[in-house]
Amino acid sequence: MSEKPRIVIDTQIYLRAALNRRSSPGQTVFERTHSYQLVISSATRSEIVDVFGRPQILRSYPHLTDAVKADILSTYDTAERVEVEEIPAISRDPKDDIFLATAVAGKADYFVTEDRDLLVLNSYEGIRIITALEFLNVLENPAAPSA
Repeated sequence: MSEKPRIVIDTQIYLRAALNRRSSPGQTVFERTHSYQLVISSATRSEIVDVFGRPQILRSYPHLTDAVKADILSTYDTAERVEVEEIPAISRDPKDDIFLATAVAGKADYFVTEDRDLLVLNSYEGIRIITALEFLNVLENPAAPSA
């Protein structure tokens, strides 16, 4: 792959990255941003902001300060923004469908998630659905055949 891979990142990856920057989600979100083109939509951004502002999340993870949330949102500075025209029902959780629709609209190569309901799909519309660790492996060895 000569060009940078185009990816959409799920909310769960951002939450795990915020909790542990050394984790594979943390490395994906904070350390490897130069290695891929992030694709977002206004709806995916809104979902991230909503999740990070939920009282139960803030109670469970008190170290998710405004500064940490700002760090997460700053990863969107270089993201390519796309408009989502249609959100088909694909997954068991309708809130996940906007991420898949964003991936399709943005012609993403990968959708990075830790959500088992999405991972079981393996791919959607030619977009590989993989974990953060799998994505880091793709970045390390881009010539390896796709699984």
